[in-house]
Amino acid sequence: MKFICQRDYPHWIYVTQTDYEGELLVEGKSTTVSARGCGMCAAVMLADQLLPNSSFDLTQAIDLSYSVNANHRKGTDYERYAPVLSEKLGLKYESSSDIADVHRCLRSGGSVVVLVRGGLFANMGHYINVIGYEPDGRFVILDPSFTPGKYDTPERKGRVEIKYDHLVIAEPQSLSEEAHPSFVPFYLFWRK
Repeated sequence: MKFICQRDYPHWIYVTQTDYEGELLVEGKSTTVSARGCGMCAAVMLADQLLPNSSFDLTQAIDLSYSVNANHRKGTDYERYAPVLSEKLGLKYESSSDIADVHRCLRSGGSVVVLVRGGLFANMGHYINVIGYEPDGRFVILDPSFTPGKYDTPERKGRVEIKYDHLVIAEPQSLSEEAHPSFVPFYLFWRK
């Protein structure tokens, strides 16, 4: 399974628009995949998980975002992006605000992209992939901004388990609490 860390792309441009100014941000450090590309990395990891022979890559993910004007909110607007992503990849798709739908999706072989707020998984809005669950019910997560030590900070230490160098294992309650309250946070995908 492919893991893509957005921090590995400090020079890849991903120009985003703010919803407030309606203008492109000036190209620079804040307009890179490293700074704003968690949604793009999540899309590529999703494609790899559900369609292992897929050639969908970061360049295609970014181009798709631009083509539907999803490069908003200093990141990616998955309300715009997820439906066209599912169409391009030939996947079934739903959005939800109910954590029970995350369980349902995973039990049926799907994968979920989640918009989280600042807290356990990030300092501000951030997309992560929930790819499965452990026998004890904890979720298995790919975090596009994962780096060694990220979950060792005082506010995060002991709240997740790390396996195989980059898999984040978290309680369903933690994910439910971290789901972004201002937007639909769960984007569910399955093979057709």
